[in-house]
Amino acid sequence: MHTLRKFRIGLIIFLFTLIFITELVAADSAIPQIDIGLSIAILIAAIATIIAVLTLGGIKYVTPENVLNTEVRMNLYNFIDEYPGSHLREIARELDLKPSNAAWHLRKLEQTNLVRSRVIGGKKVFYLVEGGVDARREAIAESILRNKNARNIMLYLSKNPGKHLLEIANALNLNHHTVKWHIKKMYMAELIDGDTSNSAYPVYYPTEIGIQSINNLTFPQKKQSKAA
Repeated sequence: MHTLRKFRIGLIIFLFTLIFITELVAADSAIPQIDIGLSIAILIAAIATIIAVLTLGGIKYVTPENVLNTEVRMNLYNFIDEYPGSHLREIARELDLKPSNAAWHLRKLEQTNLVRSRVIGGKKVFYLVEGGVDARREAIAESILRNKNARNIMLYLSKNPGKHLLEIANALNLNHHTVKWHIKKMYMAELIDGDTSNSAYPVYYPTEIGIQSINNLTFPQKKQSKAA
């Protein structure tokens, strides 16, 4: 199907070029200064274009069937499968890609509905479409808990459920505004739940999803420096 499409494109280019050359040749008899060599040069260029379209791949149509045919996109897909919730620069760094190059291939994976993205904490993170809601939830949890402070808050609550914001802040030696920011994100991601019966000091508990997420948290193995 794609070969037929490329053939049609080449045929259209050829027909337009042929019409243009015909006009030039007709004009050449009336306007002597028009060089017939120009017509020949255009014809050669048209033939070269058709050959490129038909034999060198021409316009590349990316589909769900062929999107993973390239090594780069296969590596991106496998990385996101192993580390859902990774952001662009992290992915590019771990796979030795330029961020612009990684972004281009990630768009192709999104366009073919293999990968989805969501902005969390100002960063776009990626996860596989396969797995549905569970994959999305896992990706969001991984992204949030990659932050050291958020991770420490979750670990603290898993061992000390039912603590309020100031207790968490004092125990971890964190600014209470910082704790409040991370609590809000984890609450929205259903990693923690809260008891607001005492509105002045609501207390928080890790959910089953939160405990499972902190236990399953994985990180890409950092590449060793060349100096090492």
